[in-house]
Amino acid sequence: MAIDRTNVSGVLTSTFLSDTNMTRDQANTGVSLLWLGVVLLEIPSNIVLHRIGPHYWIPLQVVTWGLIEVLQSQVTNAGGWYVARLFLGLGESGFIPGGLYTLSRWYLPGELTQRTAIYFLGPSISAAFGSLISAGALSLHLEGGLKGWQCLIPATGILAFAIVPKSPHHTGHLFSGLIRVRGWLTEHEADILVARQARIAEKNQVPGLTLKITWKDITDVMLSWSTWPYLIVCLTGLQSVNGLSTWGATIIKSLGFSSIRANLLNAPGSLLGAVFGIVLSGFVDRYSRFGYAIIFAAVWTLAGLIALYVRFVFPSSPRASTSQLQTRRRGHSTRLMWGWQPINVTWLSLNFKTPQKRAVAYAVYIGCSNLGGTYGNQVFRASDAPLYHTAWIICISLGAIWLAGVILQTIVFQWANRVFARKLDENPELEKEVVRTDKRGRRYRFYW
Repeated sequence: MAIDRTNVSGVLTSTFLSDTNMTRDQANTGVSLLWLGVVLLEIPSNIVLHRIGPHYWIPLQVVTWGLIEVLQSQVTNAGGWYVARLFLGLGESGFIPGGLYTLSRWYLPGELTQRTAIYFLGPSISAAFGSLISAGALSLHLEGGLKGWQCLIPATGILAFAIVPKSPHHTGHLFSGLIRVRGWLTEHEADILVARQARIAEKNQVPGLTLKITWKDITDVMLSWSTWPYLIVCLTGLQSVNGLSTWGATIIKSLGFSSIRANLLNAPGSLLGAVFGIVLSGFVDRYSRFGYAIIFAAVWTLAGLIALYVRFVFPSSPRASTSQLQTRRRGHSTRLMWGWQPINVTWLSLNFKTPQKRAVAYAVYIGCSNLGGTYGNQVFRASDAPLYHTAWIICISLGAIWLAGVILQTIVFQWANRVFARKLDENPELEKEVVRTDKRGRRYRFYW
C-alpha cells in the first residue's frame, strides 16, 4: 500500500508528465485526491472490520486496491490520473487503522508502541525501497513496449487471505480453515494471549466487549478534549515533511543527478527513520513517556528543515554548504523522525479504554494524517521552483507549531493527571477512568 503511494516520487522523475501532457500542479492534485479518498471511508471501514473481522476485511482491501493500481498503469491524461488516484485512495481507506486496531487486540499496552513502530516499517521501508524499485523500473524504459513509469505497479495481496488469522487460536488455519498447517502459536500460547487480554479488560473495568461500534463510541472520541491535541500535532508534524516524500527525488535531481541516481539517493533517509522509530518506541514502551520522545523528534526535524532552508534559499551564505552530499544528509535527517508517528497514534489509543473507542481513535487519527496529505504535497509548487523559498518557510512553520503543540500537550496531560489524582482520593468511583498504574502505585488518567 505504501509503495502505491510513494512510487509517485519516482514517477515524477521520469517522462510521466510529458507522456500524459500534465503539469506538476496537476500531478499534485492527483496525489491530493488519493489522500482525500483515504479519508472518506476511514471510520466506516473500521466499523465494517470490527463486525466481520480483519481476517476477511483486510485481505479484501488489499485485493481491491491492487486491481485499481494495475488499472492505473493505463492513465493517459489528467482526468484519468484524478480518477485513478481517488479510487485508489478509497480502496486503501481504513487499512492502516484496521491493522493498528488488530494489533491492540493482540498485545498489552506496554508492548504496543514498539510493535506499532514495527507495523509502520511498511510505510518507512517502502519509502526507501520504493525509490530503489523506481530506479530499477525506470531503467526498463521502453522495454517490452512499456515506459519506465508504467512498470511501477506492486503485486496484489491475495496471500493475505491465507495468513491473516481469525484469532490467536487460528494461526494454522490458512484461507479461513480450508488448509490446516501447524500454527505459529500453540493452543497453550493462544490461551495465554487471550487470558492476558481478558485480565486487562477486567482490570480496566471494561464492560461488555461487544463487536458493535455505536454512535456514542464515535462521539466520545470525537468530542473528547484530549483527542484534538493529537490531531493538531499530526496535521503539523507529518505535513512539515510530507512534501519531501513526493518531491524529494525531484529536488535531488535538481542538484544535477540523473533520474535513477536521484531515486537511489532518496532511499536511505526513510530506511534509517524506520530503524530509529523502533529504537525510540522501545524507550517509550519501557518508560511510558510518549511526549518526551515526540519532542525529541520534533526538535531534530525542525533543525533539519532550517538547514535545508539555508542551503537552498541562501546558497551563497557562509553558513550554507555548497556540498550536495551535505544537502542530502540534511534531507535524510528530516526523514529520520518519521518514526514518531507510531508513538503518537499509540499514545492516543491508550488513553481510551474500550476496543470500540480505540478502533474509532485509530480511524480518526489516520484519517487526520491522510487529510493532511491533501495539502502537504501541495507545498512544493512549480511556481516556487527551484529554490522553493515559500515551501521551506511553510515546512519550518509547521514544524514549529508541531513542537509547540506537543510540548503544550505534555504539560497539560501532566497537570490533568495531578487534578485527577486529587479527585480520585475524594471519589473512588473514578477508579474506572484509570488508564495506567505505575510501579509506585500512582494512578493516571492520561499517558504522557
